[in-house]
Amino acid sequence: PLRYGENPHQKGYFVGDLDVLFDKIQGKELSYNNLLDVDSAVALLGEFPANEGATFIIVKHNNACGLAQRSTVLEAWKTALECDPISAFGGILACNHPIDLETASEINSLFFEVLIAPDYAPEALELLAGKNNRIILKSKNLSQLGNLTKRSALNGELLQERDNSPESRKMM
Repeated sequence: PLRYGENPHQKGYFVGDLDVLFDKIQGKELSYNNLLDVDSAVALLGEFPANEGATFIIVKHNNACGLAQRSTVLEAWKTALECDPISAFGGILACNHPIDLETASEINSLFFEVLIAPDYAPEALELLAGKNNRIILKSKNLSQLGNLTKRSALNGELLQERDNSPESRKMM
């Protein structure tokens, strides 16, 4: 059971194993909407290999409202936030590189629901953990997302393979 469904008056449930994907460092229980946004964020993050640079993604209401890939985590964060700083408020933040103290100091000024990263500098984690309800997740092996996506539709389910072939400039 989840705290609630998409709306507070709806019951919500999650069937799966989040512990395979994340270590929850702190925060309240993930909600239905949090899980939808986390899914969108990590799926999109998977299209940007970590060896090509630091990628920062901001998702709100299942839509990317900020995305940037730069040479440093701080640059990626600042550029992603510039995309839509208003929608970023209360969003889900995801990065494919560890969060350092300098970046954590910038992030800390924004209200967000969830932060996902593969690791955190100890002093960055100490700063970010200062707000108890803030959900901080350490990503493990996001390749465990599975190769099939599904969603309900028209009294049934739609299934498809996950898109593991990110577009490149060569494809455009």
